[in-house]
Amino acid sequence: MLSAAKWGALVGVAIYLVAQLITIVSQVAFGPGQIDLNHPGQITLGCLELLLIVFAFSASGFYAGRETRQAGYGAIAGMVTFVVYGALISIYSYGGRMRLGAGGATLGQQIVIGLISVVLYLIISALIGWLGGRPGAAQGRARAKRLAAANEQEPASN
Repeated sequence: MLSAAKWGALVGVAIYLVAQLITIVSQVAFGPGQIDLNHPGQITLGCLELLLIVFAFSASGFYAGRETRQAGYGAIAGMVTFVVYGALISIYSYGGRMRLGAGGATLGQQIVIGLISVVLYLIISALIGWLGGRPGAAQGRARAKRLAAANEQEPASN
């Protein structure tokens, strides 16, 4: 469990920093403002940022799975990555953020919408982390077998 928290937090902070760097590059290169279809560079950088975030969920799962040799910890690492990234992006986001309130919804409805969004993102990050944790766990088990075989073949020295 500690391994999942460690890799989730490390990768979450790293993807936050990379996402902020991509945002800075986008705003310097294309200027601040709304993204529109007349500037495909802004859209491309936005897509790159999204793909890197998805890759981060998988990478944290891979490293947690490799260290623990269990793919399930990859799912936990993916969720921790999302929570850390979400917390950091809530604290500070270069260039500000858009409000994503539901128009005409009451406060109770907005809370329900927010909770559903967070739960869906946690499920997606867990699934992607688990998918990354599967090859990581397999690689960890293979590495352990190689080390055990190497230790058995070494002659005992006094």
